[in-house]
Amino acid sequence: MGKYRKKAREIVFRTLYTYDMKGGDLFEIMEDHIKGIREKLSKKTLDYIYSILKGIEEHLPEIDDILRENLKNWRLERLGYPERALLRLGVYELLFSEIEDKGRVFMDILDLTKCYIDSTETVKFINGVLSTIYKNRQKVS
Repeated sequence: MGKYRKKAREIVFRTLYTYDMKGGDLFEIMEDHIKGIREKLSKKTLDYIYSILKGIEEHLPEIDDILRENLKNWRLERLGYPERALLRLGVYELLFSEIEDKGRVFMDILDLTKCYIDSTETVKFINGVLSTIYKNRQKVS
């Protein structure tokens, strides 16, 4: 049922990673990433990609502020590109999107971390930061 979301999250992650490294327009970067597979992606997947990117673009300063407030002994600017991209995606989906299955968001972000970074310590770090942010926001709500 939610496989299209997992694929969308992977494409958004790769887009954010490239954006962070090179700058540019998020949507142009994303289109470049999917140019060879666009016709194979479902409309649901494409719509979800655009929805996430639009939301991240709109809330990026706020997302980064939330990350800065919750990174213990780390500065956002010192994180690696993939870690920063995963955290931005996670914060957006956990706090700003209307998706109901937040557990699935965690699982997909951690799967992407394992796939692209392959470090147990990084998986724990990403999980810890996102869990803290999510729990803190739940207390406020």
